[in-house]
Amino acid sequence: MSVIEIVRYRIKPEATKEQAVAAWEKSQSFAKAQPGFLARRIAVTVEGDWIDEVEWESLEDATAAAKAFNPETYPELMDLMVVLDETSMTMTHYTIKGST
Repeated sequence: MSVIEIVRYRIKPEATKEQAVAAWEKSQSFAKAQPGFLARRIAVTVEGDWIDEVEWESLEDATAAAKAFNPETYPELMDLMVVLDETSMTMTHYTIKGST
């Protein structure tokens, strides 16, 4: 079964929601190029809590993508680093056990 990766975070106080979405869209090329990538989307609460949800074919694919995440190697990730409050980030992986 596939794996859902949930990255929870907040954006920096000086960043706007529009900047955060644009940075996320720019980073799509990185995600889509990773082996095992299936789908990705983001969501935000009215309080400003964000999630980046990525579906991978396996936990190994998710782990490899996390290890490959490097803005120096992949400049398309740089805008994310500008807007994300890295101190607020958490990443959790869930193995899908059922779906409709």
